[in-house]
Amino acid sequence: MGTTQRQLVNLDMLFADVEMLGISEYSSDTHRKLLLDIQNVLEQLEIAVQHETVSSFQKAVAATGLSKALEDKRMPGIYKRLIGYVLQYWQADKKAAEILASEFGGNADKRLELLQVKGIKAKSQFKTVARAMGKTDYEHFISALGLMHEDWLWSSS
Repeated sequence: MGTTQRQLVNLDMLFADVEMLGISEYSSDTHRKLLLDIQNVLEQLEIAVQHETVSSFQKAVAATGLSKALEDKRMPGIYKRLIGYVLQYWQADKKAAEILASEFGGNADKRLELLQVKGIKAKSQFKTVARAMGKTDYEHFISALGLMHEDWLWSSS
């Protein structure tokens, strides 16, 4: 089995693991770990597909059942980037929530503001890439990665 095919199989298994998560597990440690694992596989896949033709990539994707999610060989890189933005947003949001839950010190306001800006920036970059990929591809992305949440709903603005 070729490297591309192996990475596609790994990706398909990770997508299946995400699919098994319950709605209450959105942004949980388990969900974050799965997204990190997917991001790592996508990075390896992105390297592997550089040596593939468009046709051979599409055949490999069709064999694993990922043709809706990865119809173009640029999609692993795009998915990897979007996952990075999701993880940055979650990390900033989690740290901001921790600051709000704790007692405020002298620097808490500045740290909170910086974290909120970091979260807003990650979400803004995410939406820019999402708009460029188109609504259909975007819907496949959020569905496959368990991101069917109001944080990531498609917006036409």
